[in-house]
Amino acid sequence: MGTDILEFVYFVCFFLGLGFAVLSGLLAGVFTGGGEGHVDGAAAGGPHEGHVHFSPLSPVTIATFIATFGGTGILLKKLLGWPAILHIPVAAVAAITVAGALSWLFYKIMASTQSSSLARAEEVIGLEAEVTVPIPHGGLGEVAYTVRSTRFTNPARTVDDKELPARTTVKIVKQVGNTFIVQKVQ
Repeated sequence: MGTDILEFVYFVCFFLGLGFAVLSGLLAGVFTGGGEGHVDGAAAGGPHEGHVHFSPLSPVTIATFIATFGGTGILLKKLLGWPAILHIPVAAVAAITVAGALSWLFYKIMASTQSSSLARAEEVIGLEAEVTVPIPHGGLGEVAYTVRSTRFTNPARTVDDKELPARTTVKIVKQVGNTFIVQKVQ
């Protein structure tokens, strides 16, 4: 591989990766309406309560890898004058390290900001709630409750399958799947 071709590849990688990362940052959420990760589980818990899913192969991480590979390659080749047998693997290791660190940082930020707002099942059992959508005889309605100063809503049915109108105060006695079993407060 010729010297000029390798230099060209490094420059293309650097500017392509940097351009995509900047463009992604500027247009984040404009077309998709959301981020690249999400928290799994319902407000009151679920089978994967509070687990953050973030792909280490997200477009931003890949763009960071490409930009770091190109930038490191340029620096090692042009400024330090390293031979190709050294600067190619060092640029690849640097790119993997930086992209991995960025992916880990995104994961940690999402985990700390998202999962901390979820209410766990053990926090809600015994709480009082308000019926917001009437619960029909033997059917599902909805209740609203507050945990750690945050208001949540959840599907609910009554212990005795009786009808409850909206604005009734109830106590959450059990959770089955994602549905609360509630009892009217006397």
